[in-house]
Amino acid sequence: MTLDEYRETLIARLRACQHTADARSLLAEASLFLTNSRINRMTQDRFWETLEEELDAVGEDAKFLGDPRAAAVLGAVVAAARARIARYRQRDDSDASPAGQNG
Repeated sequence: MTLDEYRETLIARLRACQHTADARSLLAEASLFLTNSRINRMTQDRFWETLEEELDAVGEDAKFLGDPRAAAVLGAVVAAARARIARYRQRDDSDASPAGQNG
């Protein structure tokens, strides 16, 4: 499975989430997948960046769902996913920083 295929599968699974905890769990799996795949940090960062861009589109789609509850759930899932991605990216950035430096 390519990273693009994995990301597409992840987006589909996120769309199906009914709870924000499910989204956080999926992203934890994705983080573990990326870590175990031994791809370089730049490629991992691009994966998260592209995933965020796709989540923007999913969030926009949520606004047009006919069911207000489904729209709210999907909006919350997208928000939780974006927050978790930000944490992973921040952690990755701090891991890449030279020892003793912040930011």
